[in-house]
Amino acid sequence: MSAVDTQQAMRARVRAKLAHQLQEEPSLPWLSDTEPLAPAGVDSVQLISVVGQLEQELGVTLPDDAVLESASISSLATALTRGARR
Repeated sequence: MSAVDTQQAMRARVRAKLAHQLQEEPSLPWLSDTEPLAPAGVDSVQLISVVGQLEQELGVTLPDDAVLESASISSLATALTRGARR
């Protein structure tokens, strides 16, 4: 699997997990990969919950500041792909 494929798969995973958390349609058609999550209505509690679930599933750990800086689906996917393995 190429790095591009890995990034696309991770973005899709983040999007699906976020949609589930928000109780929205899985594709979140109203949210682009690069759109900041906070202005789109995702609060910090929801974001931390989603990131925590993904960290557990992927066996990685992100520093808290990486989560706060990861303000879009794309940047979150990048942070999770680069996360430190447990």
